[in-house]
Amino acid sequence: MKINLLLILSLFCHASCAWGQTAYVTIMDRIRSELLSQASNTTTLDNSVTGTLATLQTNGAWPDVNYAYSSTSYTADVHINRVKTFAQAYTKSASSYYHSSTLFTAIVNSLTYWNTADPQSWNWYHNQISNPQRIGEILILLDTVPQSLGSLRTALLTQMNRGNPGSQTSANKLDVATHFMYRSCLTANDSLMQYSVDQVFYPLMLTTAEGIQHDYSYQQHGPQLYFFGYGSVFVEGETKIAYYLRGTSYALSGTRLSVFSNFVRNGFLKAIRSRYIDYGTNGRSISRVNQLAVGVTAHLEKLKVLDTAHIGEYDENIARLNGTQPPGYLLPSLHTHFWRSDYTLHHRTRYLFGVHMTSTRTAKQENGNGENLKGYYLSDGSTHIAAAGNEYYNIPPVWDWSRIPGTTVPYITTIPVRSPWGVNFGATAFAGGVSDSLYGMSALQFSDYNTQARKAWFFFDNEIVCLGAGISSTAAQPINTTVNQCLLNGAVSANVNGAVNTVANGTYSYNNTLKWITHNGISYYFPAGGQLQLSMQSQSGTWQSINNGGSSTVQNMDVFQLWFNHGTSPTNGAYVYYVLPGQNMSTYDTAAVSVEQNTANAQVVYHRTLNIWQMVFYQAGTFHKDSLTVTVDRPCALMLRNVGTPNVKVTVADPAQSSSPVNILLDLPGISQTRELTANLPSGPFAGSSVQYLVNSQTPVYSPAAVITAVADAYVRGGSTYGSVNYGTASLVLKQDATVSYTREIFLRFNVGALPAGTSQIKLRMYVNYANTSISSVPWVAQYVSNDSWTESGITYNNMPAATSAVDTIMGRAAGNFAEWDVTSIALSQQSTDGVLTLKLVSALAGATTDAIFNSRESSDSSRRPMLVCSTGNTARIMTLEKTTDTKTGISIFPNPAGAFIYVNGAERWQKAELRDAAGKTVKVKQPDGRQQFEISVNDLPPGMYLLILSSKGKQLVKKVVKM
Repeated sequence: MKINLLLILSLFCHASCAWGQTAYVTIMDRIRSELLSQASNTTTLDNSVTGTLATLQTNGAWPDVNYAYSSTSYTADVHINRVKTFAQAYTKSASSYYHSSTLFTAIVNSLTYWNTADPQSWNWYHNQISNPQRIGEILILLDTVPQSLGSLRTALLTQMNRGNPGSQTSANKLDVATHFMYRSCLTANDSLMQYSVDQVFYPLMLTTAEGIQHDYSYQQHGPQLYFFGYGSVFVEGETKIAYYLRGTSYALSGTRLSVFSNFVRNGFLKAIRSRYIDYGTNGRSISRVNQLAVGVTAHLEKLKVLDTAHIGEYDENIARLNGTQPPGYLLPSLHTHFWRSDYTLHHRTRYLFGVHMTSTRTAKQENGNGENLKGYYLSDGSTHIAAAGNEYYNIPPVWDWSRIPGTTVPYITTIPVRSPWGVNFGATAFAGGVSDSLYGMSALQFSDYNTQARKAWFFFDNEIVCLGAGISSTAAQPINTTVNQCLLNGAVSANVNGAVNTVANGTYSYNNTLKWITHNGISYYFPAGGQLQLSMQSQSGTWQSINNGGSSTVQNMDVFQLWFNHGTSPTNGAYVYYVLPGQNMSTYDTAAVSVEQNTANAQVVYHRTLNIWQMVFYQAGTFHKDSLTVTVDRPCALMLRNVGTPNVKVTVADPAQSSSPVNILLDLPGISQTRELTANLPSGPFAGSSVQYLVNSQTPVYSPAAVITAVADAYVRGGSTYGSVNYGTASLVLKQDATVSYTREIFLRFNVGALPAGTSQIKLRMYVNYANTSISSVPWVAQYVSNDSWTESGITYNNMPAATSAVDTIMGRAAGNFAEWDVTSIALSQQSTDGVLTLKLVSALAGATTDAIFNSRESSDSSRRPMLVCSTGNTARIMTLEKTTDTKTGISIFPNPAGAFIYVNGAERWQKAELRDAAGKTVKVKQPDGRQQFEISVNDLPPGMYLLILSSKGKQLVKKVVKM
């Protein structure tokens, strides 16, 4: 029995080993086949080998290759690439060099030199990615040849062992893991193979780090949109490896295949028109020649084998990409806002329209390695308008980089170069859009370069309506809004003062006289006129001017430029224009769309034919038109469809991604009474995405809560200079600072003796008129003050009464929002005593960008004065609390509520953890010393609410913790 068992185990092990060897042979055969297909033209291959073989020196080096280390350039990889070409010719049966002993000797000599010299680059990419990959490819090509490399093979395998895929992310992880997989096959190392495959496919998941985002956009080098460039490398690499591994035990399948399929089909391919990409999606690669076109059909052919459920969709894309069918062939109408990357795509059969924004959450299109030297304005609301697809192909060297299409910026003649890589973030949190997957709108509260503008895009079928309002600037240069700057193609016609004519090449100025202009099948309509400038002439430049590695040959191209000139130092400027792809302006119905409001507070557009209202509110407010009234209690983007019917579809999003609910009051024709919709918005990685509601007769009828306004309010400021100054009539400023003279605190007094009968919930409501950039991480604490003797005209920092106890704490809100604290208990208790309630507001986090300003009771808008909102039952609007596990930051705090300990777990290496009580007093400090997981004892703390403040280099995170 024992002998039989040993025999069975022996046979099993033999079979497993044989299978493993067979798998490696199969995988390497596939790799070899692909490498040889890269050299499909045998004549070209042989000519290349003949030329480089003739100049190879006896020591295995080439005289024209610089092998010395340089801190700025690297060309030694020319050597290893030539050796790869040798290996292709040596193993290609159709080549005249097939199994040539002379060529094999050259291969050995050149590889020996490479192994000995081991020329290092200043760029880690060559050392840890491209050179090890090239060695692996050469060894795989030579693995089945009659001659042997002997010990040289072992030495080269050792040299390949560079880089660590575990320390890289996304495309870089894939690239390093690829040569690990090559080495696994060459050494038949099962454990290394499994590790390599795990690392290759690890990025095929949804993440908030670099890689595939939850909206199927792609980010690399921080939160930077990178569908192409790194995204192209990622798609090519994952497809290639999955194709090598198909049918083996390492094959891509299940959830990871599903994620990859969705990313390619619903993200990557969507930013292409014909074979041309949106220029805002490929990072610094925009400065490389031919990089605004892609050749991905070979990848899609492989995906048809790997992802058989979507063969038809891949075939449709292939037909559009290779030009056998027009750009709109079987292209479905769709509207997508990629909320993780502040990017919008709108597709119709006739066109593609892209909007690229940045916020405080996302990075601008980067420069680095001397590339994209002029892309200063690329991410500031740029627009990509494509019908044929090639409207911007290879235009970058001649572009006027101060007039990027869609942007509203100062016109500068010398383009600054930002800090390299993805470290330059947007300056505003409010950048995003609302979408129902067919229609949508996007908005950007732009504030940069000493220039402010409210910019919005409204997307329909035949029109994209582009609005700008509140355009103000203190910059020294004139402010331009660029309608488009693309390659000039064909005749241009325009309606000027009612006369339609063909426009000859040249430059033109239109002072409210240009009604519309048509170029290359796209019309631009100006219902409000404007100071418009047109340039149609040759522009010149070099690739080297935008990329240090580019050609110095001067490029000349005819360019179409159209822009608004808002002048120098504009105040509350505006613009309106429609982009109308494929529309005949002699028959287009200009009354189909109406701009109903275009101000710094709100922008609203109505499409009569589609019966769609789209609106963006930059602050809490009301829009009213005829029998339609919409009121929101904080900034948001809305879309209303089917107004005037019993069922109105309302789509809501928060471009600032605060995740707090939006309370909407709706007076709608066809639905009686005012309806109240509380739109609970997504959080974590889905913050900024849209939600849909149906408003009808079942939607709750609005029942207004009773309010009690403040009878006195003031803020106080510390320090020897300001401590005795009264600020009783000013707007209310809140700030904590390490220097007391910058600290401001707010006092409020209410008469609560006559609270409405049955009041069960009382909220202090304050309108945020201004908030600095770090406000979302600032705790705002409401405190009870028992001493009511202060006066609005007499209180100062030096004589202010002391706080008695903490009442409630919320996190800071952006400007345009209402902030609410629950003060129910203390208000009801004061009702039964002296009927007077004094509250004090303090900031619990110091910092230069943590200040906020609230409207005071002197505000001309009575709805924005400090007030107590009183309600019965659960009718009061309740702000949502943070989750214990934050999927956006990856930080977990448990248990919460806590008993004796709280445990912190996350990806960040924290240097300091601080617990503060509700009054902002530090009660416990822990030094995690860079650990990602640690515990904090809270056993000695009394029950209550605490703030956990986590700090690392350049980062701070605030979370609520409840001690039971």
